[in-house]
Amino acid sequence: MIELVDYIRLLSKDGRLVTAEQVIAVAGLDVEIEDVELAHQQLIEDSQYHDIAIIAGEKEHYFYSKRFIVRSYAIQWIGVKDNKLIETMADYIRRYSAMGELVAAVNFSYPPYQLELSELTTLIDKFSQTEGCEDIHFQADAKNHETQSHGYYFSIKTMTNTYAKVLADHDPFEWSA
Repeated sequence: MIELVDYIRLLSKDGRLVTAEQVIAVAGLDVEIEDVELAHQQLIEDSQYHDIAIIAGEKEHYFYSKRFIVRSYAIQWIGVKDNKLIETMADYIRRYSAMGELVAAVNFSYPPYQLELSELTTLIDKFSQTEGCEDIHFQADAKNHETQSHGYYFSIKTMTNTYAKVLADHDPFEWSA
């Protein structure tokens, strides 16, 4: 497992989580790891490898370096990889709404989501049609009322529509006394 660490770190720099099989293939090694959780546990017993983390997906375990990827990103990446895109996005939105913040629609055009502009415009419909995600609402920003690619998402479980509208209507260059 030690011989795979540099590859895990290198791929983590690019925001990628990898399975043991993927790293072994990239490294060109002839190694077989039967129990990845045990191998990971043995690896991190050495303090120089504490940054190597493992996270379980539906079918596979993925490795990443905590030097380059935070756990919340890894959880989102796994959700997207396991074809739970809408549910993963809803969880992300709920987390920020609980802190009193909106999530800009444009955030979903970046990894791990990487949605196209055309996909952003139909997103609110997907939330309303996905069971358990009906609490996700959209608030257009003050300058772009007509488009759903320029606005903000929030959860009505922790934020009111009125408050979301106030947050979406802020001017970042406005000074308050």
